[in-house]
Amino acid sequence: MAPVPDPVELILPEGFDAHGVRQALGGHFEVDLAPPSSSDRVFLDTFDGRMHAAGVTVWREVRTRSGQVPVTLEEPGARPMTARCPVVAGRIVASDLPDGALRTRLRALSAGRALLSTVRVRIDRQPVGVCNGDGKTVTRIVIEDPSVVLPSGVAAPLRRRARITPVLGYGRAFARTTKLMTAAVGVDAVDETLVAEAMAAAHLPVGGVSSKVGVDLDPDMRADRASGLLCRRLAEIVEANLPGTLADIDTEFLHDLRVAVRRTRSVLKEMDSVLTSAEVARARDDLKWIQAVTGPTRDLDVQLEGWSTLVTSARAPADDLAVLHELLEARRARAFTVMRRALRSERFDHAWTSWRRELDHLCAVGVEPDDGEPAAPVAELASARIASVYKKMTKLGSAIDDGSPPEDLHDLRKRGKELRYLLELFGGMWPGKAVTPLVDVLKELQDVLGRFQDGQVQATYLRDLGPELATAPGGPDALIALGGVLDALAADQRLARETFAKRFAPFASAKTRALVIDGLRPERARGRVTA
Repeated sequence: MAPVPDPVELILPEGFDAHGVRQALGGHFEVDLAPPSSSDRVFLDTFDGRMHAAGVTVWREVRTRSGQVPVTLEEPGARPMTARCPVVAGRIVASDLPDGALRTRLRALSAGRALLSTVRVRIDRQPVGVCNGDGKTVTRIVIEDPSVVLPSGVAAPLRRRARITPVLGYGRAFARTTKLMTAAVGVDAVDETLVAEAMAAAHLPVGGVSSKVGVDLDPDMRADRASGLLCRRLAEIVEANLPGTLADIDTEFLHDLRVAVRRTRSVLKEMDSVLTSAEVARARDDLKWIQAVTGPTRDLDVQLEGWSTLVTSARAPADDLAVLHELLEARRARAFTVMRRALRSERFDHAWTSWRRELDHLCAVGVEPDDGEPAAPVAELASARIASVYKKMTKLGSAIDDGSPPEDLHDLRKRGKELRYLLELFGGMWPGKAVTPLVDVLKELQDVLGRFQDGQVQATYLRDLGPELATAPGGPDALIALGGVLDALAADQRLARETFAKRFAPFASAKTRALVIDGLRPERARGRVTA
């Protein structure tokens, strides 16, 4: 049997209603109207728009008599999936769904991010049955009159739509119906999803809020001004993720906030020769403090997110380790409270206001000619810093052998982060054929160094919990099981260390060195490009 085709959605011209469907299909099919209905849907997506990016629509019903609501996922080429799920503090987490296809799909799509309400749409529906001469329904059409419900409660009308759905065994009738309706409507298919149209009408960002930098840099731009533009965009990313961090919506808010802060600190460090003001010096200290107060919460997030994998790799009974998991959750709750207090403090407000004021100054410098010594072009300074950090990494890495202490690998990892941020923020000024291969070999090296360092940090943290764990109910059994966890971490560290030389060799090769020294020379930078 041939597969059932996907439904077809059409935008209807103004005034095209059920009577228009009758006219379009008259002489070919009979049309039967069913009772109309109306309902409200709240569309869902992650903060960064992962459902939109995947071409998936997720929505939930508004009204429900229980504490749970039906959640539905629709995507091309698949049957809709629905399950009931609790809504906690206005968000839905895939792991809270019951086991099944919807939970599996949403976990893969959301990658740990919470699903948030994006826009509410009220839909008035008129079902239309398309019947053959025997009175059998061979195709179904639903005429939809949607309206976006604004925060004020006002419903603003959107474009009328028709959804044509096939009936099993009547593929030819569906194709004929679609052809006749398309000819009558005058368009081939819908040009915009309902959720995208509703969000645009409500002046909401379609596709979520991105944490990408995306700053255009002219290679001849003054390096101090280029730094200011980059840092201003990074400040916007911090501000966009701060409310979600404070509300503890999901762990990615804090992660993206910290990455933006780290990138900012990297810019200030690498461009320190042109960023010499007292205000920038103070900002360096303030950003270091922000990084410090957010660190413990993020470290515990990482511990908890990798918990199931860790337990599986250690082959330890989950019940024996339950008390350790509870201990980590309690510590995370305390760390979060301390972090939230710091991010709501006068110190943070004052530091951030001062930094924003300095950014306004940095972004304005160089716009008008001045009588002073011209600042170095950004391509010249960035090229020199990339080459310097790369050379330092090859020197450090070449000295590492089987007897080197863990601190040597950690130092190399830190230098790798510096190079990574330089390439991410400034590398777009050069052709991709020069930058992409360097980023690829750097990523592979960083993955190995990250596994080694993360395993060491995690093992140290878990060992430090030993005394507290020993006095907790069920603690002795947990301590025994913890030994298996630590053994698994040690084994993974050994494997990472054994892989180091294999990953370092292509990074330090003559080919990669030529990319850095020759391919990223200032004169090879071209035009305005996206960082």
